[in-house]
Amino acid sequence: MSSPNIISMPIPPVPPHATCGEVYERFHTEPDLVAIPVVTGDKPVGLLKRIDFLIKLADRYGRPLYEKRPVAELMDSSPLIIEHTVTVDQLNKTLVGENKDSLQAGFIVVEDGVYVGIGTAYTLLKVNMQRAEQRMRDLDVARMEAEAATRTRTQFLANMSHELRTPLNAIIGFADFILSENARGRDIRNHQTYISDIRDSGSHLLGMINSILDLSKLEASAFVLREDYEAPREIVEQVVRMMEGMAKARGITLKHTSDTHNFDLFGDIQVIKQVLINLISNAIKFSPEGSTVVVNEQIDPWGRIAFCVGDSGPGMAPDVLKRVMQPFVQADTGLARKHDGTGLGLPLVKAFVDAHGGEFILKSKVGDGTDAKVVFPRERCIEHNTAQYAVI
Repeated sequence: MSSPNIISMPIPPVPPHATCGEVYERFHTEPDLVAIPVVTGDKPVGLLKRIDFLIKLADRYGRPLYEKRPVAELMDSSPLIIEHTVTVDQLNKTLVGENKDSLQAGFIVVEDGVYVGIGTAYTLLKVNMQRAEQRMRDLDVARMEAEAATRTRTQFLANMSHELRTPLNAIIGFADFILSENARGRDIRNHQTYISDIRDSGSHLLGMINSILDLSKLEASAFVLREDYEAPREIVEQVVRMMEGMAKARGITLKHTSDTHNFDLFGDIQVIKQVLINLISNAIKFSPEGSTVVVNEQIDPWGRIAFCVGDSGPGMAPDVLKRVMQPFVQADTGLARKHDGTGLGLPLVKAFVDAHGGEFILKSKVGDGTDAKVVFPRERCIEHNTAQYAVI
């Protein structure tokens, strides 16, 4: 976790045969020098501690006595030696324990036994301050992420209030009207439109609730795939038929192209259909009237089955593209939202595709539409003439 440049300073060493006089002058010319390592070749053999060394040479008899002698006679031959890979926490623990003196007098840092530098109270304080500053930055990031999550969920609840109340009011209003008509003895057989509206509103509520429940299962790792075999073309054709009503109501043309003949997809078919429903409904909602949404399935160059949905809508800026992949976030937010929804569609697509071991790719450019692509692993692409249909 720590590097030698952080926990030590590269103090030039001296050999054991260097004279005490030379080192004495060096200590005097470098007042900030805490210690000088004694090295043979590139291996540390001792440490000259500033205070101990100067005390011995400060006496009027000390300097004449030791000045011309080798430093080996005055060095600490058993200094604290620390490997450069030691963590800061381990180093703190070591220096607080039996090696308290080494914090003040200095310790040697090595890399695989080779001298690297001298560690001191200053270098340790510096690295601990850097750690504290990094923790503060991490806390700031965590706080901002938490605040962003809170804002997102608050916005989601505000949107859900509208999404739930609107169909509920319709259900209650139409049901009350039919009941009141029946209580007055009037014929209610001609109120099929109201009954249809109640059904549609209930289906809308059920879809939103199912999305929330699906996301909860995925987050709790309680989601289980119910896998089977189905032709990709059949899957897309079924979904396109389901979505044609929504497309026609908005003046959108759905175009389906296929390039997956003689192949089956092994996966949870209902979940895969939900993936396509989410992608196609998004494309329809955000496409201008009179435009075309293209749905295509193909075998990519790596033999994987890929579903592609492209629209010519307004597109998204890079920051919006990143945000819409987060749960409860919508491309258009605020009280004047143009499109309904929970903001769970794309996160669910990604989660469902991830559960199959696949890949979800979303590309968009402002003014140039959006292209969504889901790719399933090669092992889920089964050729008709080689498929071995196992009993699951």
